[in-house]
Amino acid sequence: MPRYGIATLNHSPLHGSQTKLTSHLKAAGIQGIGAIAPDIFWLRKLEEEGLTPADVREQFDHHGRKCMEIAGIAIGDADSTAAELEEHVRWSKALGAEFVNARVTAPIDDALVARARDCAEALAQVGTRLALEFSRGTKLNSLSSARAFAEEIDVPGVGVTLDTWHFFLHPDGPEWDALEEIPADLLANVQLSDGVPYGEGEFADATMNRRRFPGEGEFDLKRASELLAARGIDPPVVLEVLTSETRDMAVTVHTRDSARSAIEVWGAISPS
Repeated sequence: MPRYGIATLNHSPLHGSQTKLTSHLKAAGIQGIGAIAPDIFWLRKLEEEGLTPADVREQFDHHGRKCMEIAGIAIGDADSTAAELEEHVRWSKALGAEFVNARVTAPIDDALVARARDCAEALAQVGTRLALEFSRGTKLNSLSSARAFAEEIDVPGVGVTLDTWHFFLHPDGPEWDALEEIPADLLANVQLSDGVPYGEGEFADATMNRRRFPGEGEFDLKRASELLAARGIDPPVVLEVLTSETRDMAVTVHTRDSARSAIEVWGAISPS
């Protein structure tokens, strides 16, 4: 049975929304979900509003919520990566984050690998795993390339995020062989949504505004779930439905619909 977490990104200051800290924490509990996956824009805004990381952790604890994932750090040039790393380590330590999601935004060379290794080691010191997200919008564009990069980093706990939207909408189609072959310890977590193909030049809009509720698109999510289950792999799952049409939806309703649809295609919510 999967452990689910609710992503805050659909109702994030990145899209002009208010932070809605209490709403997210309460909404998860109504659905029996024990974790939140905050985005860094949401956390930054909370701090601007006067809440310290310790204050936010107090609210998480009060509502009985864990921090499943912080989304996330961009690993690119040295200065920006160092600044983002300090920020993510600080929040990860305060919230007890299980993962920090990472996008690779610079060409991969020896220096970039060393930079990513530094990130992984710094996060590991506070008990947080680095989870590499692949997409056609970054320098890791496939599950297989993300696995290879994780192996090159070679830090215990580093793994790959299986973002179903990027997996199924890869230009060459989903890499089923790579999913069948990835070692269990290298599959960090899942970011779950559904979708349909988008047109050339529409990636930036589609990735933020067209990620549908599970079961409302064309992805064979059941096949992915059953494949992992057959291998005995049950990674934590972040519900990451991102659509412009649901931005005005109450957080409680969005969470309810995300959870109900996820159960249909991925499995019942774990009580733990």
